[in-house]
Amino acid sequence: MRNISIVLTGLSLILVSGIVSADTSKFQKSGFIGNGDGGKCWYKQRVVDGSTHFHGTMTSTIGEIVFDDTKCMSDTGLGMDINKMMINNIISRWYSHSDANFDTKKLYKTSMAQKKGQCMQSRTYPIIGITVDYIVSDNSIVKVLHGPSLQGCKD
Repeated sequence: MRNISIVLTGLSLILVSGIVSADTSKFQKSGFIGNGDGGKCWYKQRVVDGSTHFHGTMTSTIGEIVFDDTKCMSDTGLGMDINKMMINNIISRWYSHSDANFDTKKLYKTSMAQKKGQCMQSRTYPIIGITVDYIVSDNSIVKVLHGPSLQGCKD
C-alpha cells in the first residue's frame, strides 16, 4: 500500500512540474491590482523556488506578492471577497492554459496534500487548481502566496 502511495505522490509531482505549473516568466515583478474601492494597490512580486509553504515537505515554485501600501487591500465593509477576487483574476492568468477559466470567486478549502491556504479551481480542467494564501494584518491583505495544486480543488 505504501508503494502505491509513493507512486501516486510521484505522479502528482509530475503534474505539478508540468501541466499545472505556473509560467513564472509571466509573474509580473511589479504592478497593481484593483481593490474593492476602485483604487490601485501596487505590489512587488518574487518567485520562491523550493517552497514548502503549501504542501509541507513537498517543494514547489510559488509566487509571493507583497503590497506596497499595507492598507490598500482593506475590508471595504463587505468583507475582503472583492479584493480576493481581484487578486485571483490577476494570478489566474499566469497558470495553465489560456482557456483554463479559473473560478476566481469561489475558493475551495483545500487540494490534495495541501496544508495551508485555499484552492482556486479551473472550470475547464478539473485536475488543475491554484493554491492561494492571503496573509492578513489589521484587516487588510498585505501579502499573497500562490502556487500550483497537486490536482483539482476539494472542500
